[in-house]
Amino acid sequence: MTIVIGLALVLLGLAVGFIVTWAFGAGATITLFIGVLLVVAGAIVGFVVEWLIDVAYRRNRELWQLLRQRGGEPAEKEAAVSDQGEEAAAETLAEFLHRRDEEVRKLREQIAASDAQLDSLRDDFEAYQRTHPDDMTVIKGIGPVYQWKLRDAGVNTYAQLAHADPDQLRRMLDIKEWQRVDIESWIEQARDWAQREV
Repeated sequence: MTIVIGLALVLLGLAVGFIVTWAFGAGATITLFIGVLLVVAGAIVGFVVEWLIDVAYRRNRELWQLLRQRGGEPAEKEAAVSDQGEEAAAETLAEFLHRRDEEVRKLREQIAASDAQLDSLRDDFEAYQRTHPDDMTVIKGIGPVYQWKLRDAGVNTYAQLAHADPDQLRRMLDIKEWQRVDIESWIEQARDWAQREV
């Protein structure tokens, strides 16, 4: 490296010397002086660069040895490790993917367990609604008799009444045309009560 830099600087020095000689009409001694000066400068720069590279290389080797000692890897395996670097990377990647697959499998099992628990809670809630129906008598126009009839028809909550079909309710409750029962008002009030409960 030092020789290459030195030769490059010699050629540069000779070129600069010839340009100076031609431009200013200086003699050959100035051209030779500039060339020698650049050779010396090239040698110094080359020596310093080479020294810095050696110091960096030595420090790098010392760090690798220190890392191997802390990691428990003997110094003899250095060559084998560098040769098997790609294989080790592939094994590490395969191990990483295997762990991720296991995590995904466990998460799927947890999701399945959560879904089963959610289904069980829905069933419990529906059973609760059947055994603990809403008080329909708070709706204007529904008394105890119509509340019993609604429960017999399977309407136990405000939400169920809010989504019921008025004509179908009339048939289920056996309400005659001459009776003054406002089913549509019941449904509107049930919507309000259902929203309050949410």
